[in-house]
Amino acid sequence: MERAMPADFPFDVVAFDLDGTLADTAPDLTAALNHALGVLGRPPVPAGDVRHMVGHGARALLQKGLAATGEMTEALVDQGFPIFIDYYLDHIADGSTIFPGLNEALDRLSARGVKLAVCTNKQEKLALRCLDELGWGSRFDAVIGGDTLPVRKPDPAPLFEAIARCGGGRAAYVGDSITDTDTGRNANIPTVAVSFGFSDRPVEQLDATALIDHFDDLIPTLERLGEDESWLSCPICGSNKFVPRLQRGYVHCEACGSNERARLLWMMLGKHGLLMPGKRVLHFAPERSTAERFHALWGDGYEAVDIDPALYEFAPNIRKIDLVRDAARLPSDHYDAIIHSHVMEHIPCNITAILYHLHRALKPDGKQVCCIPVIRGGCWSEDLGPLTHQEAVARFGQEDHVRTFGADDIQLTLGMIFALPDPYDLTTEFDVATLIRNNIPRINWRGWSPNSVLVLEKSDLLLRS
Repeated sequence: MERAMPADFPFDVVAFDLDGTLADTAPDLTAALNHALGVLGRPPVPAGDVRHMVGHGARALLQKGLAATGEMTEALVDQGFPIFIDYYLDHIADGSTIFPGLNEALDRLSARGVKLAVCTNKQEKLALRCLDELGWGSRFDAVIGGDTLPVRKPDPAPLFEAIARCGGGRAAYVGDSITDTDTGRNANIPTVAVSFGFSDRPVEQLDATALIDHFDDLIPTLERLGEDESWLSCPICGSNKFVPRLQRGYVHCEACGSNERARLLWMMLGKHGLLMPGKRVLHFAPERSTAERFHALWGDGYEAVDIDPALYEFAPNIRKIDLVRDAARLPSDHYDAIIHSHVMEHIPCNITAILYHLHRALKPDGKQVCCIPVIRGGCWSEDLGPLTHQEAVARFGQEDHVRTFGADDIQLTLGMIFALPDPYDLTTEFDVATLIRNNIPRINWRGWSPNSVLVLEKSDLLLRS
């Protein structure tokens, strides 16, 4: 049964960092660190210094403590880590205190139907023990530690997992460090920074969505953030309302249905002078958010096509094209632009030929505006042979995919067909304010990703005699 959402509050889930956000745990972390250092024959680290070392987990804290008192080696870390953990478990909340106003804020959030979560880089068992000792054994609906998943903050996955375990919905995050605000930005989720935590830099430099000096200010701040979205604007339809989309945060435009890559395609078309009447454009697998707008703009010059037109009945005059069979039949020097997004992973043939023929069909000043999904930290993989549903999903993520594109070898694969940017950096195309306003998550700004959009000119083709 789907849970009831808060009727009078803009967020369904509020997640918190632990150390330096929910509680001042520095006294006990300092004691555990200095105990481990003492056993290793090192002098203690002042409590004030330890406060600024917290935020990346216990092992990182020990590494910093060793570096501050002499040589740091992984062998010493391995030796001291169990000493630190054993002591800390026995004294985890001896001197830790809850920040003023927090319990009252949590009570008020719960009373309004908001689910509460903890997302910390502390080991999960330590986080659970600490929360229990602080009297919060059953206070939070989800607790995600630094070892709960294979990745930790600032990767957004732990925050997404915390939100999912709370039932999903609109979420905000509260933290005290650059790790926390980076996590919120990577998740595309509003992040409130507290000024009284363990940050090693002025909180004004954390680039949080909002700052608070006391937990009495938390709920009014969240209400304001939920109501004031005027700083966002979908470049396609102008709406400022965005809703969650799977594991990508608030990227789905509630009005036109665009996601981040559809908005980027639109932005690139505009930047390169293509959003004007009189253009001839071929659009594969058209997006619902733009198909009718493109037709209204380009009229009969707009050709919406796909191998299965029945899936795109919303697109005016949609017709069938099978790229495997029909790419070589496209007219040469014909189109001002050819648009495709997340198409190339589906094509069951050598895509070098397909991309060549698409480029051949462009006018001399034409452009291929496309989004080819690139896996961060992955490599090219392809199989054109018969695959079962399970095999295709396991290897390529979807039953009708035949390949993946990887960031690690992109210059040796797609980069052998076209001159590609190296590195990929959206901030060379758009200023930061525009990317923020158009709700393009920061995780897509730099480095290859599934949402990287390319504008390929005729001269970018490297396959020449």
